Amino acid sequence: MALVQARGLHLAYDRREIVHDLDLTLPEGQITIIVGANGCGKSTVLRGLSRLMAPRGGDVVLDGKDIHALAGKELARRLGLLPQSPLAPDGVTVRELIARGRFPHQGLFSQWSGDDEQAVQDALAATRTTDLQDRPVAELSGGQRQRVWIAMALAQQTEVLLLDEPTTFLDLTHQLDVLDVVRDLNRERGTTVGIVLHDLNLAARYADHLIAVKDGRIHVEGPPADVITEQMVHDVFALDCHIAPDPHSGTPMVLPRGRGRTHHDASEEDAMTTITTDPSAPVTDLAPALEHSPLLAFELTVAARQQLGKNLVRFTFTGADLVHFGANCHPLDMRIKLIVPGPETSRDHFVSVRPGGLIDPATQHEWYRTWLQIDPLDRGWMRTYTVRDARAAGHPGNHGEHPEIDVDFVLHLEPEVTQGSGVAARWAQQAQVGDTISMLGPNKHLVGPDYAGIEFRPGTARTVLLVGDETALPAIGSILESLPASITGHALVEIPDAADEQRILTRSGVQMRWLPRGDRPHGELLAAEVQRLMGENAQAFRGTGTPADATTYASTGAASPEALEDVDVDSSILWETTTGHGAFYAWLAGEAGVIKSLRRHLVSDLGLDRKQVSFMGYWRAGRPEH
Repeated sequence: MALVQARGLHLAYDRREIVHDLDLTLPEGQITIIVGANGCGKSTVLRGLSRLMAPRGGDVVLDGKDIHALAGKELARRLGLLPQSPLAPDGVTVRELIARGRFPHQGLFSQWSGDDEQAVQDALAATRTTDLQDRPVAELSGGQRQRVWIAMALAQQTEVLLLDEPTTFLDLTHQLDVLDVVRDLNRERGTTVGIVLHDLNLAARYADHLIAVKDGRIHVEGPPADVITEQMVHDVFALDCHIAPDPHSGTPMVLPRGRGRTHHDASEEDAMTTITTDPSAPVTDLAPALEHSPLLAFELTVAARQQLGKNLVRFTFTGADLVHFGANCHPLDMRIKLIVPGPETSRDHFVSVRPGGLIDPATQHEWYRTWLQIDPLDRGWMRTYTVRDARAAGHPGNHGEHPEIDVDFVLHLEPEVTQGSGVAARWAQQAQVGDTISMLGPNKHLVGPDYAGIEFRPGTARTVLLVGDETALPAIGSILESLPASITGHALVEIPDAADEQRILTRSGVQMRWLPRGDRPHGELLAAEVQRLMGENAQAFRGTGTPADATTYASTGAASPEALEDVDVDSSILWETTTGHGAFYAWLAGEAGVIKSLRRHLVSDLGLDRKQVSFMGYWRAGRPEH
């Protein structure tokens, strides 16, 4: 068991202080549930307790040690967080997601151990997700998906578990299912649990210790029977009610009489939604985007433009709002979305998810569908890029006072085959210092290193293979600069022209190979070099003793290479990513037809385990991509 305490805690977004001089304790080995009206700061409190937010004042301690003084992995071994609306990486299976909970327990070179396997199996069993382990997370229902995320937290085997509204958008049956799993974990392992919850009746049923928050301060705390009173509900939720014992559990049950007209500025829907046990009831109140949206829209200004080569240009973007950007880790191959403005823009279509915006938590996931219904000439075009580098405010290399990010563009100046094709390259060709553009990226207050927009996850691998064309070069460069000296391997990059070569610094032993394409077909040099390299080193890269050719497969009785399902790259995206297992991990990204061919060669021809390789064929020549 572990003791979490906040002492004199002040938490703020920019100049707006949300939590004021807070003293709070999560009792050891108990379930503490935090309740309060929307916007009162309860989710912010949880982020402060988990180190996702740096305090403006005061501190948070775990067994007497300041959590900001603990190493990242040390804290992750002791404290786990399940944020609101967590995002799973594209294509990840249930088992792969749950296995990520073991990362804090592994060193740089440690292999997958029996303890790791047992922890995953125990987590699957505890959350009743064993039958789901081979299914993609994206195919699961809301209740199933939430149990899988809790299973990942269980596999992490922390002494403290924090959950931010884990029942949001679930029907009543699944709400009870999820909370039963958490209670079982608490009772069987003695895990200290902190939960932010909207539903007062569920909070009363499952809490050992209940905290009601109002205006960023604790209004009252204690056992549910002492906390949930008619006066508290009136003061905190602006609701007149009657309190009766739950006929099943005997815990306090809130029965609304109707909204009392008080000085509290919450709407009637706010009060009713806060206590209802029916999550299908409409949510019409607005909440800060910083507290509820994992994805934010950032207004960026071009601070610098640098021509990197004949076909590559680097933009340095800056903006005050970038203090809220990131995943609390090195960017690696982090994806962002840039919104190339349309010629007939009528308004800001992302105003609700700006860092200062207000969103409806019940409908925030519909933003993309809504955006697509707008005329492209008005809304603009969304294009995916990689963060080449990110620097905090005050970095000596910055051009100004605000944080900065670098984004590299490939100048594919092709004719507009269809509406929207080539718009990003044309914008990059013309953009100058002082121009602005919007970016969609992760909200660092809500996401961590498991952010779904990062795919380079080598696990325990000590040898890596990085393969890509010029569109993947920014990600490969960022990855190489993050690797330690103990990692070896190869990086192969096909570029349009020798003048596009860059100087990339890396501490690692990864060898860089540039492949200037010239007039050759796209991917021809890349495919030939991958085949040569893997032909010379296939046995070492597989590291499994698996024979390399079909004759040997037949003569030894070994398992044949895996048969791959066909992916029509002209109608869908080839996106198959994984977390590495074993000593070797490969990351391949670029034009979809090329990546599909390399996928067939590595998996079907050479027998490489596809769980050692991430394939990303994210663009197709002549076709605009989002």
